[in-house]
Amino acid sequence: MTPENEQTPLLSLKQWVNKVYVRSGMFQLLVIEGLLLCILFGAFFLLNHSHTSEASKDREQQMIQALQARTDWVSSQLLSVKNALHLFQKQAARQLLPNASSDQHSVLKLSNQNVLYKPYDDGGISVYYSTQSAQMAARPVLARQWLPLSPIMVDLKHSHGLIRQIYLNTPDGLNLLYPFVDVTQHFPPDLDLTEFNFFYLAEASHSPNRESVWTDAYLDPAGQGWVISNIAPVYKNDRLEAVVGVDLTIQSLINELFATPQQWPGYGVLVGKNGNILALPPEGEQDFSLKELAGQQYSFQQEQRNQPTPFNLYKRDDFTQLSRLIAHQRAGLAQVQLNQPSVVAWNTIPATGWKLLAVAKAEDLYINARHFSNQIKDIALLVSVLAGIILLLYFFFHTTRTRRLSRHMLGPLDYFQDVIRNSGKIDTSRTLNSPVLEIHQTAELIKALVQQSNGLSDELEEHKQQHQQQNIYFQKLLNSIPIPIFDTDAELRLRGCNRAFEQFFGRSESELSGHLITEFIPVAAPKQGMSQQRLTISNAAGIGRHMTVLLSRGIENEKNQRQLPLIGLLVDISEQHHEQDQIRFDRDRALEASQLQSEYLQAIRREIEVPLQGLKELIGQLGSSPKEVYILQQQLMEKVQALNYLAKDGWLIHKESELGSGTTPGMDISGSKTTVVGPANFATASRQVQHGCHVLVVDDGPVNTMLARSVLQKAGYDVDVAFSGMEALDKQREKSYQVVLMDIFMPDMDGIETTKRWREREKEQQQPSAAIIALTANVIESEREHFFAAGMNEYLARPYHPSELRDRVDYWRQQYETGPIEV
Repeated sequence: MTPENEQTPLLSLKQWVNKVYVRSGMFQLLVIEGLLLCILFGAFFLLNHSHTSEASKDREQQMIQALQARTDWVSSQLLSVKNALHLFQKQAARQLLPNASSDQHSVLKLSNQNVLYKPYDDGGISVYYSTQSAQMAARPVLARQWLPLSPIMVDLKHSHGLIRQIYLNTPDGLNLLYPFVDVTQHFPPDLDLTEFNFFYLAEASHSPNRESVWTDAYLDPAGQGWVISNIAPVYKNDRLEAVVGVDLTIQSLINELFATPQQWPGYGVLVGKNGNILALPPEGEQDFSLKELAGQQYSFQQEQRNQPTPFNLYKRDDFTQLSRLIAHQRAGLAQVQLNQPSVVAWNTIPATGWKLLAVAKAEDLYINARHFSNQIKDIALLVSVLAGIILLLYFFFHTTRTRRLSRHMLGPLDYFQDVIRNSGKIDTSRTLNSPVLEIHQTAELIKALVQQSNGLSDELEEHKQQHQQQNIYFQKLLNSIPIPIFDTDAELRLRGCNRAFEQFFGRSESELSGHLITEFIPVAAPKQGMSQQRLTISNAAGIGRHMTVLLSRGIENEKNQRQLPLIGLLVDISEQHHEQDQIRFDRDRALEASQLQSEYLQAIRREIEVPLQGLKELIGQLGSSPKEVYILQQQLMEKVQALNYLAKDGWLIHKESELGSGTTPGMDISGSKTTVVGPANFATASRQVQHGCHVLVVDDGPVNTMLARSVLQKAGYDVDVAFSGMEALDKQREKSYQVVLMDIFMPDMDGIETTKRWREREKEQQQPSAAIIALTANVIESEREHFFAAGMNEYLARPYHPSELRDRVDYWRQQYETGPIEV
C-alpha cells in the first residue's frame, strides 16, 4: 500500500496500457487458475484434515477406551480390598462384645526394653505392644483380647493377590501384624502408632462417617517399602478402640497394573489424590525425571516418611499445565510437552480419587495420520508447479497483444488533452484521427462539459461566501445563549458547540470536534424526532450535575430514510433535583419517627394493663370486704403509684424477701408485700448497676433521639446525643463510649461512613472497641453485609420495643465489661 504522503510514480500511456492490459488478461487467468487451485487445494485440505482428524480421534478414542478398561480393573481390585477390610472391621468389632473369647494359649514375652511381643513365628500374626501404653501391667490381658483375630487376618491376606500386609493398631500402642515380622528388630520400644497416617486418618476428625479411607503413599515401618493403605476405625459406642488396615505395595500395583502390554504406544502412571505418583514404570522415569521408589526401605531415622516433593505432580513447576488439568477434571485428554510432544489421557478411580494416566508420544500415536498428510502435501506441490508453467506461457502471449493496443490509443488521448487545455476551443488545424465513433462522441461531450464546468465554478464560489457568512452569524448567536448546545453528524460525532458547552467540559471546540458525543454524555440518540432524558453528567471540575438533555433529529426524506445530524442542548436541573431528594428524605424520616413513637406508646399501654387489672380487682375487694378497707386502701395507693411510674416508663419492683421466684410489677393480690421504687429511686439503683457506662445515640431525627434517650436514661445509662456523623466523631474525642446507636441514613455523612472513621480512630488511638448497633428500617440481607463490613456489631430494625432496646444495650455493655469486643 502506498502511503498517503507519497506520490504514485507516473507512467507513459504505453507503459500503462501494457501494464493494465497484461494485468487484465493475467487477472482472468489468475482468477481461473486461482479458483481451480483453491478448489483443488481445498479438496486436498479437507481430505487431509478429515483423514487426519478422524485418524487422530480414532487413536485417541482407542487410548481412552484402553485407559477406561484399566481404570475399571483398578476400581474392582480396590473394591475387593475394601470389602475384605470391611469383613475384618466387623470381626474386630465383635471382639469388643462382652461375651467375646480371648486367646490364653499364645506365648507373649517382655523384651529387655519392656516391649510385649510374640517371640516366634507360628504361621500367624506378630504382636507388638509399645512402652507408650498407659496401662503397662494390663498389656497382656488387652493383647489376648485381640489375638483370636489371627486366623481371619491370615485368610484375608491370602485371599487377595494385592494385599501384602494386614494389621490392627490401638491408641494404646498395640500392633497385630500379618505376615509375621520380628518386631524387636523393626520397631523401637516407644513407637507411637497414632502419629502415622495409617492410624490418624481413621480418627473422627478425619473420618467422621467411620468408613474406610485410603492413604497416600508412605514408607512402611514393617519394611515393605512404599505402600498405600486402606484403613477403617473400630468403635465401641463412641470410643475409638482400634484401627484395622491392609497394605498394598507400590511394586505390587506396578506388577499387576502394567503386567500386560499397553493398548496404546506408551505407558501408564498412577497418581494419588494429593498428586503423589504412586506407580511409574521404567519407561516413564525419563519423561518425569524420576527414579521409582518402590524398592526403598523404611528407616526411623529418615525425616521424610511420605514420598518426596519431586514425586508430587501437583507441586512441580515443570508440570504446572498438566497438573492443573488433571487436578480439576475427572477425565480428559491433552497434548503436553514432556521430553518431547506427548499425549496424556487420564481417568479417575472413584473409590480413592486416584488418577490413572495413559502417556504416549505424539509422533507414535499419530504416525499414520502424519504419513497421509505428507503424501497430500507432495501432490499439492506438483500441481502448483504445473500451474506456474501455464501462467508463464500465457504472459508472453498477452504481452505482444498489449503493444498493438497502446499504439491505437495514443492519438485520441492527445486530442482530448488539447481540448481540455484550451477550455473547449478546438484548433482547426488539428483533427481527431480515430476510426472509432464512440471516441468522436466523447470529444464533443468533453467540450460541453468543460464549458458547463466553468459556469458551475463561478456559482460555487458565490455560494461558499454566503455559507461562510451564515456560519459566522450562527456561531455568534449560539455563543450568546448560556445553555450548552451542540450538534453532531449522522454518526454522532461532534461537529460544533457553543461557548457554554466548552466551559462545561473544559475543552475548546477544536478539541471536542470528532469525538463521539457518548464519550461525554451517556445518551441514547433518537432515530427521529425529539427526545428528553435526565442524566447525571460530570463537568470539567469532576462534579456531577443533574441535567435534562433535549435532542432533536429528523429524516431527510421518506424514500432513502437517511438520518440527519443530531442537535442537542443541556439544561441544569441540579437544584430542583436536590430539593426533591430533600423533600423525600424528610418525608421518610417523619413517617419513621411517627411509626416509632406509635410503637413506643403501644408498648407502654400494654405494660400498664397489668396494674390497671390489679386496680380493678382491689376496687372489687373494697365492696366485698368492708372490714379490710384500710389495708385495701394502702394497696390501692401502691397500685396508683405503680401505674404512675409505668406511664413514665420507669419502675423497679423488689420483694422484701429475696427468696421469691422473681419480680412482679405491682402488689400481689394474695398479700405478699412488695416495695415499689419510684423514678428517683429507680435511676439511683440503675446507675449503681451501670455506673460509668456511656451510650451515644447518633440520629438526625429529634423524635428518634428523644425516645432512645428517654428509655436508656431511665435504665440508668449516661446518654449523649449526636445529630450527624461529624458531631458523633467530635464526641468520640471528648469521651469514651461503651455502646453507640448509629442511624444509617443521615445527610452529609451516613452511618456506614461514620462507623468506618470511628473504627479507624479507635485503632489509631488504641482505644477499646465500642459496640456499634445499626438503627434502620426494612433491613435486607445485602444491607446487613454492608453493616458488618463497615465494623458494626449488630443491627436493630425500627420500629423497636423499648424493652428490646434496653436488652440489646445491656447485652453489649456486659460484653464490653467482660472482655474486648471483636470487630
